[in-house]
Order: sequence, then C-alpha cells, then structure tokens
Amino acid sequence: MKDLLKKISQTLASIGLIFILTILGSVSGQGPKWLRRFIIPLFVTIYAYFLLQNWWVLSCYLMAFPLSVGYGIPDATDEGSAIGRFFYKMFHNSELWANVFTRGFVGLLISLSMLAVPILKGTWISFLVGSALIIGVWALISWKSFGILPVKIFKTTYYLLKVDVITYAVMSCGLILIINGFLG
Repeated sequence: MKDLLKKISQTLASIGLIFILTILGSVSGQGPKWLRRFIIPLFVTIYAYFLLQNWWVLSCYLMAFPLSVGYGIPDATDEGSAIGRFFYKMFHNSELWANVFTRGFVGLLISLSMLAVPILKGTWISFLVGSALIIGVWALISWKSFGILPVKIFKTTYYLLKVDVITYAVMSCGLILIINGFLG
C-alpha cells in the first residue's frame, strides 16, 4: 500500500511539474524571461533532488545557462546571437538549417545539464530517449510559428504562442523521463 501511494504521489508530482513548466515557459516566451531562465531550472532541480536525495542533482540548475543564451538567427532587423551567427555562417546563410542547428544545440545543452541523473541512477536509456525528445522539439519545432493560444486565468487573458506551449510541454516530458528513469 505504501508503494502504491508513493507511485501515485510521484505520478501526480510529475503531471504537476509538466503543467507548471509548460505554463512558465509559455508565459516567459512573451513576457518575463527570468521565469524561463531561472525558475524553470529551480523547479526541475528541486523535483530531482526530492526524488534522488543526492546533492549532485543540484548540477541540474545549470539548465539556466542554455535557457538564458540567445538563439536568434541573423536577419535584416537583428544581428542574431553568437550561436545563431555561427550556424548561419556554417550553413552558408541558410535560415532553415541555422534555425534547426541553433535550437538543437540549445536542446543538447539542456539535456547535458541533466547528466548527473543517469550517472547517479544508471538510467541511460531514459536519458537518451528524454534527450532525444528535448533536442528534437527544440530543433524541429521551437522556431516555427503555430499561432496564438488565448488562455484566461483569473479574469486576465494571456496570449501564449502555441509553439512555446508545445516546446515546453515536450521538454518537460523529456525532463520527467530523465529524472524518473521510467525506461531504465
């Protein structure tokens, strides 16, 4: 019975974390960037610490770095980020490939920030599958435009980008998979 309650509470915490990270990531896409840069890594680190009870998971907070770096591609109005300029030049001014590799690189850095988890737990398959989800959504989806999703919370309407909702929901699922080690 105690094991069942533990699994139920872990499942509810996982679902709650996915919801919180998705909302924070989506709101910060159009508003306060510090939510994405510092609060998302804080929630992930606290969640990982409570599950693993090991100080090494504090290294998960390093996720703040890739969530803080610029990943813009150069265009007529902006010189882009250093990473964006690098890949833009590497792919001979191809905006498509520069976007894919710039954002994929950010996804890779996010995944690498979680490396302490499989080292501690030995759940490398979960790490690889979760990382593939994170890198994939950042590389293939995060730079596209899918329109706006109006969300009403406490009589205030927030206009969230659908692409941010998708990106942060999938990223959250990848992070949960890495931390919980569902696949071994």
